[in-house]
Parts: sequence; C-alpha cells; structure tokens
Amino acid sequence: MGIRALFYMICANVFILFFVQGGYDIELGPLHIHAYSLRNWLLVCLAFALASTWLEGRRAGVSAFEWVQSPLLLFIGAMSLYYLNGHTFETADTLPARLLPASLLVTHDFYLDEYASTIDVYKDQYFVRSFNGHLVPTYPPWGAVLAVPVYLIPVLKNATRISHAALFDLEKRAAVLITALAVLMVLLTLRRMARPAIAWFIAVVYAFGTSCLSISSQALWQHGPSQLFFSLTLYCVVRGRESPSWIAWAGLPLGYAVICRPLNVVMALPIALYVLHKHRAQFFGFIAAGVPSLLLFMSYNAAYFGSPLRTGFGATVVTPASLVGQHLSWLNTPVLEGVAGVLFSPSRGLFVYSPILLCSIAGMVLVWKKPGQVLLRYLSLSPILLLIPVSTLGHWWGGHGYGPRLLADSVPILCLLLYPVVERIQQSAPLKRLLIGLAAFSIGMHGIGFATDFSGDRELIDFDAYPERVWSWRESPPVLFGAQLCAQMGQALSSLIWSGN
Repeated sequence: MGIRALFYMICANVFILFFVQGGYDIELGPLHIHAYSLRNWLLVCLAFALASTWLEGRRAGVSAFEWVQSPLLLFIGAMSLYYLNGHTFETADTLPARLLPASLLVTHDFYLDEYASTIDVYKDQYFVRSFNGHLVPTYPPWGAVLAVPVYLIPVLKNATRISHAALFDLEKRAAVLITALAVLMVLLTLRRMARPAIAWFIAVVYAFGTSCLSISSQALWQHGPSQLFFSLTLYCVVRGRESPSWIAWAGLPLGYAVICRPLNVVMALPIALYVLHKHRAQFFGFIAAGVPSLLLFMSYNAAYFGSPLRTGFGATVVTPASLVGQHLSWLNTPVLEGVAGVLFSPSRGLFVYSPILLCSIAGMVLVWKKPGQVLLRYLSLSPILLLIPVSTLGHWWGGHGYGPRLLADSVPILCLLLYPVVERIQQSAPLKRLLIGLAAFSIGMHGIGFATDFSGDRELIDFDAYPERVWSWRESPPVLFGAQLCAQMGQALSSLIWSGN
C-alpha cells in the first residue's frame, strides 16, 4: 500500500513538473519543498510504476509477462524514454509550431510578427507567409493549438521574456505528451481486437520501432497530432463494432486529423466509406461530427488568408499544392521511382527503418483472404492511398529529417494491420523469433535517430542539395549516425577504463 501511495505522489509531482517548466521551490516556514529535473523524476516515476504494477500482479497471481502489459506502464515508459535524450530536433518545419502557442497566449492571435527577428535568421522562409503585413505560418496551426496547455503556465509566468531554450523544451514536452497519448490509444484499440499480449507487443513496436520514437516525439511536426487523432479515430471505429454510437464520434477526431495535415484526407476516405458501408445509420452523425473541424479550418483560412478556400500553401483547397505545399513540387517524380524510394531507399525507406512493417503487408493480404475482416480491409487502403501522393513528390524524401517521416501518419493503421499476422504465427517458434528480431531491428534503427542530435549535422544528410545520397548506404543516416554513436560509446568506455586505472 505504501509503494502505491508513493507512486501516486510521484505521479502528481511529475504532472506538476511537466506543466511547470523549471520546477518549483516553495518555502512554508521551516518547510522547504523543491523539485527541478523533469527527466529524473520521469525515470523515478517509471521505476515506481514498475514496482506498483509488479506488486499488483503478484497479489493477483499473474506472471511478469502479464503485469508488464499495463497501459499505464506503457504510457509512462513512452513518456520517460521519449524525453530521455535531452534535446529537441531543430528544423524550420516546426519553428512556427514551437512559437505559435506562446503567441496565442500572449497576443491571442495566429500571427508570428513578434518573432520576426528569429524568422529572419533563415534564408529560406518557406514555413511562413506574409499576408496583409503579418507573418502567418504556412503549415496548419492545429498541432500548436494542441500544445497550448503545455505552454500555458511557463508563458503566462514569463510572458515575452521566455527564452528560446525554454521554447525548445516546451516544444519537446508537447511532442512527447501527444505521441505518448497516441501510443496509449493504439494499445487500448488493439486490446479490443486481440489478446492482451499481442496488443502490448504491437503497441511497443508502434511506440519505439517507428517514427514515433525518432520524429513525432522529438518536435512539433504535424505528424504527432495527426497520429493522435488517427489513433482516436481507430479506437472509436473499433469500439463502434460493439457500440454503434461510437461510430458517429469517430468523425470528430478524423476531421481534426485531416485539418492537422490536409494530405490525410486520402486516408480518411476509406474510413468514411467503411462507415457508409457497415454503419449507414451512423453515417450522418459521423459526417456531422466532422463539421466543427471543417468550420474551424475554413474560418482560419478566411481570417488569415482572405478566403475559406485558400490555405497557407498559397493555393485553394481543391488543388494538389494545398495538400502538400507548392515547394514540394507535386507530381514531379515517376510513381515507381518514388514508391521504391519511400519504401526501400537506405535513407528514407519505410521497410529499411521499420522492417517489422513488412508484416503489415502480409496483414493486408490476410484480411482480404479471411472473411469477416471488413474494417481491416477498408483500413488497408488508407496507407496505399497515402503512398501514391507522397511518392510522386519532387522531394519525396521530405527534406531534412530522419527516416520515413512523410509516411508517419499511416503508422497507426499499419500497426493495426500487424495483428492478423502476429496472431497467426503464435504457434510457430521460428516465425515468432523472426518477428521479435524484426521488431528489435526496427527499434534499433529509430533508436539511432533518437539518440543522435542529427539536426546539427545538416550537411551530412542534405538530400535536397545532394539527392543522389538518398540511395547511398554508406551516406545513409543510420550508418553515419550509428558510426558516431559507436565512436562516442567507445570513447566513453575508454575514459571509464582509464579512470578506473
């Protein structure tokens, strides 16, 4: 009982530290209470979460493999690990999302005028547009809106005096929380479809063997919020198979997934068709639930770009450029070349960085062969529909980044499609070992990006300037940064040995 009470106290302290950047230092007469490092307290919280869950499992008489599958434990573990590397991935793509929550809290608008000096440092300012004398983010701002609660107390306490270092940390905290919530929702969804052990295994793969670890949790890209809203949509749809009222609610997060990243409309279409096909009575409610996000999208466009149908990309919503941005050269790559690149290139290939997702392809085949898998059949179309436009981009590698970033939004769906395969090979020991090996390799590949502050080594992976490097194994990010990590670990080990002598 004492361990559990202490665990709850530590959770409360971590909650405070998460939303009060820099910690707290309170003196009440002779009583002095202080706490500072969020990273250390997250690790303490994880340790006590393990202890508390172990004690509960021991009382219930369950094995370690069962009690470790706790959703709370996975959520705390994901947050702790995502924050552990101590840096935020720096890119111009996420600069507006980093600054915008502070601007919303201080000036109560979506303009970035007060950060003009910061923006002027960049030669290519593609991430903002000048409209009516104001600087407006090019990309949709809804991920930044989602981050406002994390910024609230630090910004209100420091107002315009908040430092750039603090903004980087707040961006990281928001990205960590958003991605960890998506992991939790994927686990809760899978537990309604599969046995707890299978659900837990796939959720761990999703959390640490995909771009969640190396990209979504490391900065406020559009991908993290998009993945969260897709995971909420999947939960509603899967739960709706038993309680049809949940189907209508699925339209709410799906609408926000689309406005967070407009290209997601191609993945939303099969979900809408599934609802129309299998839950026609709920279809009107499903569409109605998506109306608030549409109104928000159009109101923002009208207020900041002069028309409900004009986006930050400088194009109307009915043109391809409005979905991905004019600077990405829409339809400028042959489909087969682009597909090969985004799936198998050494620098950006989905199946190079997350080979476990090859099993998702097998899952797609299985659900079309096995009767009764209508939902998964429709979901199997979504990643394919995203693959086509991404692979035809002129810069299909997505600029500066790590791994298959432009396909990150489809990963929650791809992980659901792992379930038929994982379930089917349970009786085969060699296939189980192969599956675990693929999962471990995927975690290692994204772990390299997580452990390396690759935002500082732009020349090494500047594929925009040297596109031929995309196909070079020797110059691929995992090889380059993996070698750096090995060298650093060798130096650390050498120092440890010599200091021991």
